[in-house]
Amino acid sequence: MEPRLRQDTAETAPFPPLSSWSSQENSTPGLSPNNHGLFGQGAFLLRKTEISVESTPAESLNDGQSSDRASTHSTIRDEKSGRINFRSFKNRQSDDQSSIHSNVWRSSEDLAQSIDPLPLGTTVSIQANQPVKAHQQKLREMKGLEQAASIKRWAGEGKRAEAWGKLNRDPELWDHTGDTLVYFGYQRPQASFRIKASLLEDTKSDFLVSKLQEGFQRSVKLPPSRGNPTALRGGMKSLSLITRGRRELPTLFENGIPISETPIRHEIHFPAPDNASRVEILRHHITTRNLFAFLLDKPLIGLTYYQSLSDLHERLILYMPEDVDCAGLAIRYLINNKLHNVSNDPAAAAGLLAWIEGNNVRWEAGWREAFVHCIGMYHDLRQLPEVRDISHTSRALLERSYLELQARIEACQSRLATFNFDDIWLSSASSSTLSRRSFDRLRYFLRQYHERVYKGWPPGAARGSSDHWLTRDIVRRLQRDFGSLYDYYVDRCRCWNKAAELEARERNYNAEDSDENCPLTKLFLRFDNRHKYPHIPYPYPLLPASATDLFEGKPLKQSMFSTKAKTLEKRTLHACAEASNSLLVGPETATNGLVEAFLRFEKTDLISEANPREVRQGRWVLLYGILQVLATMSVDTPGLWFKDVPYFLNPRLKTPPWLVEADKVLEEANPTLSHCWTVSKTWKPASWAP
Repeated sequence: MEPRLRQDTAETAPFPPLSSWSSQENSTPGLSPNNHGLFGQGAFLLRKTEISVESTPAESLNDGQSSDRASTHSTIRDEKSGRINFRSFKNRQSDDQSSIHSNVWRSSEDLAQSIDPLPLGTTVSIQANQPVKAHQQKLREMKGLEQAASIKRWAGEGKRAEAWGKLNRDPELWDHTGDTLVYFGYQRPQASFRIKASLLEDTKSDFLVSKLQEGFQRSVKLPPSRGNPTALRGGMKSLSLITRGRRELPTLFENGIPISETPIRHEIHFPAPDNASRVEILRHHITTRNLFAFLLDKPLIGLTYYQSLSDLHERLILYMPEDVDCAGLAIRYLINNKLHNVSNDPAAAAGLLAWIEGNNVRWEAGWREAFVHCIGMYHDLRQLPEVRDISHTSRALLERSYLELQARIEACQSRLATFNFDDIWLSSASSSTLSRRSFDRLRYFLRQYHERVYKGWPPGAARGSSDHWLTRDIVRRLQRDFGSLYDYYVDRCRCWNKAAELEARERNYNAEDSDENCPLTKLFLRFDNRHKYPHIPYPYPLLPASATDLFEGKPLKQSMFSTKAKTLEKRTLHACAEASNSLLVGPETATNGLVEAFLRFEKTDLISEANPREVRQGRWVLLYGILQVLATMSVDTPGLWFKDVPYFLNPRLKTPPWLVEADKVLEEANPTLSHCWTVSKTWKPASWAP
């Protein structure tokens, strides 16, 4: 019978002439049936071959062959040299030859399970898969890889990277309904991914579509699943036994739901480049996996975040058509999977920043997000090897912005530690005036209140905050408390008066006004100009009636149950209660802890003094200074996507390195976005009252 050999179209080297075993067994050393040289190297050869067994009983009876004989042909091609050794031997029905037949399969039992005796007329063809040569390119050198301990997985949503070790077979990329198996290389015993061929066809990539065509299987294969009774225990990727009879596909179950297995029609391979180092091979396989994760919107893996993004981007450029915006595709993938959320992960923030700086990316919004988070975590970031992947220019910008932010935090906490705002007063002001006394007494009250609430004031330094006790959480709480107190007492009808400002400038705001014991406009103007603060648009409080107004037309009468002093206190309390927005604020403001404590404080402190108006002014001066300082720290950089973090998000933004020559400045945090500047937009008309 003429030997029948199936040859893959991808094989270009011609086959040598066919010969029988008997004619070559003495001339070819190492291949005789006695020493089984061909199969003695089974562990080496079978890793490089594809085996297909087809049942053709009808052909076995041609040429008058007896029923006790079967022809078996084998082709072995070395993957590196490309040489082919072909042998044809006849398997006689004898004890000696039967032992040879059994020894052949035992020599390869580490790769495949033993196969039952083949039926009459079975043809066995063994052929090697030749790798399709892809474009060779040198991988970018990355500093952060030097200390990368293991593969990590980034799931997005701001979650920290976790250790990951499922590269050989990724369950996230294994679709039971897929018809294509993906291998990392030609020597891999099992597929790593299972996908649908349409996924690659939709990319319109010539390279990926050609991979599908080259990996097309003429014979439909059963999928290598646990439910497949013909699957090999050793994970042999290309061995399938397909008989002439029709076989039903097994039923798999996932979460109790039956899944119909789809026959395998394509097998594609992505071998690593020749002469690549171990790290380069690992990077190549990681990027192959990330390519399919990109197509399926699955999480990213890698040694470092920069390596994952950069290698994936380069692979997209290599595979996708030239008219495709690969950077835009990568950015859309990050956004869809929330992988651009690098909050609370300094290594990922550094990796994103380094990738964005590339010539083919330059994503301005992403650079701002990564830059702000890098500064917030710079205390930890500067100790990581990934920081060296960031450009020298951006590292210098990070260092400057970080130092400026630390100086601002230090200045803010030094004032809030003791509520020290003595410099807001005019130098010639006397500390014995009623307004100054009320200022000092409120300062003492605030220290006591915060010691009770925070179990000590100032609280202890937070871990990883450069020994600063003032954290973003504390600033937000202080802003909420003092903002509520501001809402409760602010005069909504008196905004900052430009005319009053000009008048104060003309009359020299450094001089004491003899007509006022507490000239608010002068104090605020001087304080704001000295520290370059913007003026609060509604800087004045609601003031209770003066002493003269309290007693005008209402003479004090002493009764047997109350003295004149008691009557005065009641009138003062009533005047202070009326000079508030208690009927306008919401329950969140009215029930704020600081507001309730201040109301109790106001009912007992300096209540018997003659002028409650001046007392309110002195307290308001301290509140104004606190609100101005909090405004410098409580506002986040505008346009950020992710803000659920413990660190500050308000550094002084710098221009991205690629926009150095452009006249463009990114919008940064501004005190005018603070509560005192924005709350007026929520106020109802002044004529409205419940």
